[in-house]
Amino acid sequence: MEIRELAYLLVGAAETAAWRQFGQDVVGAMAHDGPDGSLYLKIDERDFRLAVLPGHDDGLLACGWLVGCEAHFATARARFAEDGVAINDGTPQGSHLRRVQNYFSFTDPAGITHEIAWGAISEFAPFTSPAGVSGFVTGRQGLGHVALAVSDEYDAELAFWDRPGRFAVSDILRVPGPAGMARVSFLHCANPRQHSMALGELAIPGHCIHIMFQANSIDDVGRCLDRAKRIGVSLTATLGRHVNDEMLSFYMRTPAGFSLEFGTGGREINDWSENVFFETTRGSDWGHAFTPA
Repeated sequence: MEIRELAYLLVGAAETAAWRQFGQDVVGAMAHDGPDGSLYLKIDERDFRLAVLPGHDDGLLACGWLVGCEAHFATARARFAEDGVAINDGTPQGSHLRRVQNYFSFTDPAGITHEIAWGAISEFAPFTSPAGVSGFVTGRQGLGHVALAVSDEYDAELAFWDRPGRFAVSDILRVPGPAGMARVSFLHCANPRQHSMALGELAIPGHCIHIMFQANSIDDVGRCLDRAKRIGVSLTATLGRHVNDEMLSFYMRTPAGFSLEFGTGGREINDWSENVFFETTRGSDWGHAFTPA
């Protein structure tokens, strides 16, 4: 069993109108209606990568991780169960919403909901951005990454996720926190993206620090930055380039309250046996000045 990619995100909202505008007019995603009043945001050939589910509090509801086949799905379920993880099996209605063959869900040590799925279902309709984005880097790298605040459960989270078939640590960052220097670990799964998940020793309501979408070019990033400013979306960090994954990006606040990192030029590692672990004491080579909430 190997987790292949961050396949989708489920986000809660009281209603979907704000996400529709943000998704189409700022991010440049295609927005269309999903089952049961949900809103799908499409950024590639998949039917969606982010689904907004109305009737919930604002925030991240679940991270959806994809494995390669039904046999790997069964192995994953068995291994999580052997570890004492309480598993909630998916339903046909839930599979229809997620556009997968099957899935199961569970909570990690910090109480964050994750899902393991197999067999993405899609019409494979072309992506055409309503805002003129040339495209997003997805494919075998998945939709992007998610950064999660796990506070006092940091060590338990790392032990839970950093194991064969799940994730491995790519690098670590130490940043100032309320109780001194806080650790942030960046983890990769079975694809070339430098990290698909980050775990921060931080306390943030709702646990989600940010999600990341990677566009094809620096012009896509610059134009998105212009759109965000023109529409009045709050920026949470200025343009900058990260040390570890070399992403050139900026951060903006989503309708859910967490940030979306919109970037380009992320580092790819095609042979993880050649990766050399490192720790850095600064997150960015330049820029990424964070703004007050």
